[in-house]
This record gives sequence, C-alpha cells and structure tokens, in this order.
Amino acid sequence: MPNVLKILSKKTNPLFGKSEIILSIRYGRDMVLRAKTHLFIHPKYFEFQKEGHVVLGEVVVKSRISSPEVIQAKEVRNKIEEMCRLFEDRISEEKPENITPDWLQKQVDLYVYGDISSKETVAVKPKSFFDHFDDYLAVSQFSESRRKHFLVLYRALQRYGLYRKYEISFDTFAPAIVADFERFLRKEHTFFVEDKKAAGKDTKPDVAILVPVPKYEAIFEKFPECRVPKQRGDNYIKGLLIILRTFFIWANKTGKTQCNPFSERQIKDGIYGTPVFITDDERRQIYETDLSYDTRLEQQRDIFIFQCLIGCRISDLYSMRRSNIITEKTSKGDRKCISYIPRKTKDGNPITVHVPLNATALEILKKYDYMKNEVLVDNRYSRENISKAIKDKTQTSISDAPLFPLIAQQRYNEYIKEVFKACGITRVVSVINPTTGEIEQKSIADLASSHLARRTFVGNLYNKVQDPNLVGSLSGHKEGSRAFARYRTINIDIKADLIDKL
Repeated sequence: MPNVLKILSKKTNPLFGKSEIILSIRYGRDMVLRAKTHLFIHPKYFEFQKEGHVVLGEVVVKSRISSPEVIQAKEVRNKIEEMCRLFEDRISEEKPENITPDWLQKQVDLYVYGDISSKETVAVKPKSFFDHFDDYLAVSQFSESRRKHFLVLYRALQRYGLYRKYEISFDTFAPAIVADFERFLRKEHTFFVEDKKAAGKDTKPDVAILVPVPKYEAIFEKFPECRVPKQRGDNYIKGLLIILRTFFIWANKTGKTQCNPFSERQIKDGIYGTPVFITDDERRQIYETDLSYDTRLEQQRDIFIFQCLIGCRISDLYSMRRSNIITEKTSKGDRKCISYIPRKTKDGNPITVHVPLNATALEILKKYDYMKNEVLVDNRYSRENISKAIKDKTQTSISDAPLFPLIAQQRYNEYIKEVFKACGITRVVSVINPTTGEIEQKSIADLASSHLARRTFVGNLYNKVQDPNLVGSLSGHKEGSRAFARYRTINIDIKADLIDKL
C-alpha cells in the first residue's frame, strides 16, 4: 500500500508565521502525486526527517498547555492524519487508469470543500468564522448602537487572531480560547505607547499621542478602531463576552456549528452600584435657576428637564417630532401625552409608550412652540446637512417639525454638566469606577448626562410607586426588567422618619 508523506512548504506567511502542509504519494515507479492541503502550521510543530533530497516530516504537538496555537496545531494534526489514512485506502482501491497527476489534489479538495460536480470542478471555499458572523449581522435586527457594539467585538476578535497567529474557527473555539480572548481584551491597551514625535502640528505642546508598539502596529493598522483602546472595565468585557455568547447561540440554532464554548463557562453578572439621580427638589432648582444670560445653556437645560419628565432615552428624544404629541381622553378630561416607540424595542418586540405631560413639560413645549416652523434637518451631527437644507429651502410639515433646538449628543452632555454647576447641584455621591471596580466619590455635576435624566424619571417614580410594571409602562422597560432591582433602595426620607419614631 502506498504511503502518504508529509512535506512542509518552504513559503511562510509573514503575518502568521505559518507554512502549508503538502501531501505526497509515490505511485508505481515513475509517478509522484502531490497536493496542497490548505492547512497551515507553525514550523515548530513539524519534525523534519530527511529522505534523499526531500524534506519530509510529521506534525508533532507535545505541549499540554491549551493555548490557541496549540489547540489549532492539534486540530491540523488530526485532520492531516485522517487525510493520510483515507487517501491510502482510496488509492489502493482505485483503478490504475484513474490515477492521474492531479488525482491527489482532487481528493484533498473533495475532503476540504465537499462534493464536486461531475461536470465542472468548482472549488467552493467553506465559510469562515467571520463569514458566519457577517451573516448573523445581516439577518439580525439590531438597534444602531447594539450593531456598533457587535462590530467592536468583531474587530477585537480579528485583532486577537492576528496577535495569537491563530485562525479563529468554530471547531477550535474552546473554553480556553474564550479565557485567552478575555485576557487579550484586558491588556490590549498596554500595546500602545506615547509618542510625542507622532503628534501633528495642531496638537498642543508636550502632548503625546498613543501609537501601537512595533509588534502590534501591522495588526492595528489592518483592523483599527476609531480611537486607541483604553483600559476596559470588568462590566464592559462581560458585555462583549455576552454578545459573543449570543452569536454562538444563533450559530447552534441555525446549524452552523455544534460547538459552544459557553456551555462550560458561565459569565458572572456585572457589578453595578445604586443608580445616581437627582431628586424632585433638585430638578425644580435646575428649572427655576435663571440662565437667561446664556441662551444655549438655557435651551439645553430646558431639554434636559423635559427628558427628566418623560424618561426616554437620548436616541428617542432626538427622534421626537410634533407628531409625537397626542391628546388622550381620561376620566378627568383630555390630556396631552408624548407617544413613541423606543428604538431599542422597535425592531424586536415593539411597544408604544404613552407618557402624560405635566404642567412643566407643557410649559417647556410652549416655550419652543416656534420650532414648528423650523426646517427639519439632521442637525445633530452635520453642519453640512443644515446648510444644505437651508440653501435648498427644504419644506416640512408642522407635524414633522422637531420639538427643540437640538445639538450634537456629545455637546448636549457637556452642556448638562455646565448646567448642574451653574445651578449649584454639586453634591458628592459614591459611584463604582467602571474600569477599576473601586468605589469613588464624585460630584454629581461631573456625572451628569442625558441618561441621568432617564434615571431621574425612573428613580423618583419608583420611590413613589414601587411597581416595576407600572413604571416600566412609562419608561419603556420590558416587563420583568432586572434594571428595577437597583432602584429598590430606601431613600433618606424614609430612613429619617423611622429613626424619629425611636
């Protein structure tokens, strides 16, 4: 029986440092069949044995450490051994007239790519791990922010594969790989160093920018982020692992793989502190403070207070139009409400949220009643869009007019911090540092943001009526949401009343 011999190609991939394994069979006296296996391995896992002028060898993996490289090397070894046994049996059973110079290559391609048409030989490359990830992103209905989170994970996995010189696949994605990927996420920020020379002309003096170390430079250039990765917190990393688990669950359900490294590895819940929000009195203080000396500050203060009174997310607030204000009939007469479908639920299980507007919210809306005549443009992100709309005299209906003079979301958050300081809302609160997990004391003004408005709405309502389903119907939280567990705290007024009774 002819023996299948293994040869390691002299060509090495400069990025991965791996070489392709080639199979060879001597058939009869004059014919030598060769075939590329499409399987690559690091030369250190190939033990060479000279036979004449040909450098032969065996794939040998002695290491007991389950590193990504070792796991893949064992996977390659097992596939090569299976190929050799299979082709030795087939060639001994094959008729001599069917043994052509390309017989072995056809057998390898059939093994790797599956059945080949008898009329036309078409090498169909099997889908990679990332091809399946692309399919998942294409068929899944995510909000834009969640899609961006998945893409962060996608690029991190690509960089991890290059860093470890490891081709990520379903078959080799073992629990040990998940653990190693987690370690990579925790230390990726250390692959960058300060470089003052790389700073441009517009950079302030003595300010250095971060650049990747030489070993990581090619990797980060191939799969970059819009900014250099900072030290990642425990909750953020757990969030990335959770969405990676979600992808594997989809792959299992759709028959893409039977592998699920998370079946043996649990992800612990994130650690969150008690939500920080302002009281009703602090909210009134902010609204009643005279900020007329700064029109932009006053406008953003009003928008923030309105958000505190309806509890929506920033993305929903920026999408609201005059048409979202409706009139509902109640037992006490007609009541103006804001009606919207939260973007977070729009594509999955859409729910319509109706929030009655109180006197302060109506007063704010009336103050900006002039906005109904404004041109509707995407003024959150691009001055170019605004200029174009004004130049083209874009028409809009009153129902589609924006509620407020909106600015970029990042600038909105910056103005909120200024508003808090201008209104004297600077009390110190205890928070958990998301990166280190340590408890820190900070001014609430430094923590102020658009999401604090949503927490203020939910927190104050929940302190009054501790019914998560009732509050959730106003905030857009789904029924049974675990978010309310963090609001289940006894406020200081209740504690003081109890102590006074002693």
